[in-house]
Amino acid sequence: MRILLIFIFSLILSFYFSDLSSRVWRKIWPRRGWPISYHHSLTGLILALIGIAALAFGHKTLGSPNNIFLGTALLGIGIGTALHHLLSENFIVSEKMEKNFVQKHETATERFLEILPGALTWLALTSPVWLSFTLPFALAYLILIADIYWLFNAIKISVLIYFGYKKMVYAKKQEWFKKLKEEFPNEWDNYYHFIVLPTYKESLEILQPAFDAIVGSDYLSKKIFIGVGLEERDSPEKIAQVKEYWKKNGHKIGGAFVTIHPYGLPGELAGPATNRNWAINNAAKEFAKMGIDPSKVIVTTLDADFVIHPQFLAGALHKYLSTPAGIRDKRSFTGAFLYNNNYWQAPAPMRLISSGTAYWQLSEMVGSDKYINFSSLSMNMQSLLDIGLWIPNKVNDDSGFYWKAYYHFKGDYKVIPHFLPISADAVLDVSLAKTFQNQYLQLKRWAYGVEHIPFIVKQYFKATDLDFWDKTDKLSFIMWSYFKWGTLALFIAFGGILIPFLNPQYSESVVAYNMPIISSWILTAAYIGLLATIIVHEKTVPPRPKSWGIFHKIWSYLQWTLMPLILVTIATIPAIDAQTRLMLGKYMEFRVTNKARSST
Repeated sequence: MRILLIFIFSLILSFYFSDLSSRVWRKIWPRRGWPISYHHSLTGLILALIGIAALAFGHKTLGSPNNIFLGTALLGIGIGTALHHLLSENFIVSEKMEKNFVQKHETATERFLEILPGALTWLALTSPVWLSFTLPFALAYLILIADIYWLFNAIKISVLIYFGYKKMVYAKKQEWFKKLKEEFPNEWDNYYHFIVLPTYKESLEILQPAFDAIVGSDYLSKKIFIGVGLEERDSPEKIAQVKEYWKKNGHKIGGAFVTIHPYGLPGELAGPATNRNWAINNAAKEFAKMGIDPSKVIVTTLDADFVIHPQFLAGALHKYLSTPAGIRDKRSFTGAFLYNNNYWQAPAPMRLISSGTAYWQLSEMVGSDKYINFSSLSMNMQSLLDIGLWIPNKVNDDSGFYWKAYYHFKGDYKVIPHFLPISADAVLDVSLAKTFQNQYLQLKRWAYGVEHIPFIVKQYFKATDLDFWDKTDKLSFIMWSYFKWGTLALFIAFGGILIPFLNPQYSESVVAYNMPIISSWILTAAYIGLLATIIVHEKTVPPRPKSWGIFHKIWSYLQWTLMPLILVTIATIPAIDAQTRLMLGKYMEFRVTNKARSST
């Protein structure tokens, strides 16, 4: 444990010290005409080599365990120093040689970055096996650290969920349209809303509640426009039904643009991103004909099953206008996601995943400045056009848009929540087996956001004008997010079980006796952290169906006992699948999650 802590502490400390010393160096020496650039990576490499030598041969001169402690510290310092130089200066030893090497092997570099997340995940997943033979006690302490991290996260998320819930309750109670007219009397009327809703395979039964909510918004109807993005390969009957709906209801708002996105355009991967791009580009032309400035249009993206709150459009514009003029067009705005359309119709595991997703999103909105776009956003149309809209050849469009916007605005991009709810569908198909299949595939598609890692890393090194700590923080955050998604629950659940099984000598130690007890207490405390989630759940989900019997109702309260099983199976395995596929070069295509409604 001490060795591990020494290594981590030395690495982190040297990373921060390297940044401080390099900043001082750049400020002092250039003013004195210092002709030599200081490559502190060389110092780091030398220290790392000395550390390795101390670990290998130091016992003869320093004695054991002094050589281990010193060697570990030097190794950590060396790696931290060299890593800082790489990230801050974009090279380790020779900038020209390394840049030429990367450019010459661009395809190989891309593949390396695609392989990296999956390789790290599998390294962690298999570590309980190979560490049980070599470093069983280090593995035991790693598991305890992971347990403590899990407990801390559970408490933090529970607290943030509650605060997010309170913000959502407050937002729902406000008369945002009235506030707009009172607080921005000379501005609000200059803006239009354009809602873009791509659809493929969803029936009118699914689409109509979303359409009706837009038409019924508490907002000036002539200022609302919708773009319904149909797909060329969709059924003619569905296309005709959608066109007929807007033929009858289009007069109730400012206008409805129904587009049909062609299939198989060059450079495009079929999915909502390309459909959305097509619809927005078409709308920009229509607005130009009407003399409407795109900088005065707020675009809101919705999925086909999203039902917005009546005050949603007014609340989004109020948040936009409340944001300082210098930055509002470099921000996107989002509501809070709930899965209430068919919540009690879905099986218990799907309900828990939907709730977990909704409340985790809510906690991230409250507690993180790194919240990444998810499923819906509201943003100035001119800003969207300047960014270049969504990446057309990737599966995971939401997270891809975030990173594209972040680098486009040179790091000055954030997602700002206004907490007005959007109600979506929990996963439900025509049979239980297909429901589980759809849930798994949906989670795998979400986890496939890891496909953007090569883009993120390459832009990180190209964007030398971005704040070093901000872009490093963002890169670390996204790498850690995908890594823990596929590893943490399994590592905690099964890592400790393997050690005594694979290494009988470990079983005789005090650590082997105490670790399961300490671990169980920590994880029990983390499970208690679910109480806040359950409380918020009961306040946000629809009333249970009156037709339900007593046992059905009891089970709906006991469903939370399934959470540990869900965490180590359907919530984790799709992430491993997605990362492994990318690692092996088996690229995914976008797959629409089938939506169904039940009459019960």
